[in-house]
Amino acid sequence: MKRLLAIRDAIVGAIRPLGAEEIAADAALGRYLAAAAIARVPAPPHTCSAMDGYAVRAADVGGACALPVAGAVYAGDVPGPLAPGTATRIFTGATLPEGADAVVREEAVRADGGVATFGAPARPGENVRRAGEDVPAGGLALAPGARVGARQAALLAAVGAARLAVHRRARIAIVATGDEVLSGRTPDSNGAALEVLARAIRAQPSRRAVADRLGAVADAIAAAVAEADAVVTIGGVSVGERDHVPAALARLGADVRVHGVPMKPGKPFLFAIAGGTPVFGLPGSPSACLAAFEVFARPALLALAGVTRRERAAVPLRLAEAVSGRPGRARLLWARLEPGGRARPVGRDAAQVRGPALADALVVVPADAGDLPEGAEVTAWLLDDDAA
Repeated sequence: MKRLLAIRDAIVGAIRPLGAEEIAADAALGRYLAAAAIARVPAPPHTCSAMDGYAVRAADVGGACALPVAGAVYAGDVPGPLAPGTATRIFTGATLPEGADAVVREEAVRADGGVATFGAPARPGENVRRAGEDVPAGGLALAPGARVGARQAALLAAVGAARLAVHRRARIAIVATGDEVLSGRTPDSNGAALEVLARAIRAQPSRRAVADRLGAVADAIAAAVAEADAVVTIGGVSVGERDHVPAALARLGADVRVHGVPMKPGKPFLFAIAGGTPVFGLPGSPSACLAAFEVFARPALLALAGVTRRERAAVPLRLAEAVSGRPGRARLLWARLEPGGRARPVGRDAAQVRGPALADALVVVPADAGDLPEGAEVTAWLLDDDAA
């Protein structure tokens, strides 16, 4: 697997992120930050109580004692100062009165007739959230490359970051080769999958199909290069009589940097730079196409979008059944996750489309591994097409 990751890193290193544009934060869902989001206001915006209880001056509660209750403070109130020798009833999120420096939780206080009785000393800062302790005004809310999702949107709203610099959405041209796809005799299932995967990283995909003729393939790739930020071809990258993508790229003067990788499925994968535009040549067999996309194209397209975290989450799992295979190439197995941290492979043929459809993980078997018994520990990449 080290060889594959080295190839992937070299490809990612050849990618330059897209330029930036400024948009409103409420329009940035799913986009990737091109510059840091800075807090305009602190979070929390004021020093407040972390729970329901009584606001006091800690110096007034040095041990068991009783203090008169001067009033109550609710979230949203603007309280006056706390007089020495008094306590104030306070509720979670309410602004701490000036002079108070501790909140004693209500379970530790006995209140009766306007008097609060305390049984233990109060500590300065107890149950108090200081203004800006989460994010200070002028502090970093989100770093460049972060994706704006629901939780990030909440943070941005909390710190008043109303406008954001985000990377431009990548235009990705998907070119499926093959007379069978162009005629409709074979459904373009790979193109359908790649379009969804591109949209999941907030790219703007376009799709076309082209016949198995060298001139037609070269013209289609040239047109795609002229209009897109990245090109993904499907099929035509192997050594067959009608595999014209390598020759088409040569005709266009492209710099082919990778052609053939030590993995199964996905061995014919190709990467090139054509006129400054990255081109990813994926095999035509569905399982091989999607595996090559996961290992090489997806991380590179995320780099194009300016994303800093480009890898799928990887976790150790145990095989739910034995798998056979010969050492020599890394193997990628589509798998279902089962209770107890087990992965069950689904679909073993590179031409199968149902295996990837049922999978929620991609198991990585190292190149030096042969047959693996049930219970063998493997690394699995967790698949989530709804997020980057």
